Amino acid sequence: MKKLLSRSLSLLAIPLIAAVPAFAQKPASSVSVKIGYFNEALVKASFPEAAGSETLKAQAESQLRKDLDDANKVIATMQEQKKPSEEIQKAIRDAQVSINAKQQALAELVQSQNAVVRDKIVQAVNTVGKEKGLDLVINGEGLFMGGKTVLDNGTDITNDVVKKLIPQTLRPQTAQK
Repeated sequence: MKKLLSRSLSLLAIPLIAAVPAFAQKPASSVSVKIGYFNEALVKASFPEAAGSETLKAQAESQLRKDLDDANKVIATMQEQKKPSEEIQKAIRDAQVSINAKQQALAELVQSQNAVVRDKIVQAVNTVGKEKGLDLVINGEGLFMGGKTVLDNGTDITNDVVKKLIPQTLRPQTAQK
């Protein structure tokens, strides 16, 4: 069986290896690509839901710290009252289980909210990119090389993305274009 299987695999590999040179011989060609970029930090700072996500994260961290402090106080009180070691260990285990469960639940809630915000930003970026006829849109913050070329030749769509994310009624009333 092993011999048959290895022979079958080697027969399958031959056509794949033979096909590789066909891809390697394709001549290089120049392609014109319209590039856009946006500043994700500025978009998030301007987007109320993103700020709400950060607030939720801060509240979750604060609640976990409070729960941990409360658990530590209970355990310290038990130690001061000279409770049996087994009872103290049980209280520690129970507190750990409770805090770990809350931590997991809060992390999932924050992650879910962040995913919703991220999806909305991605949708807005895609919409603006299509409206502007762009082939590629990048987050300018994550650009490590070639940034000057992108900034000089690309299209900054940050403000347009913010406009897509924030309903007209919530935008500051300024001179409209």
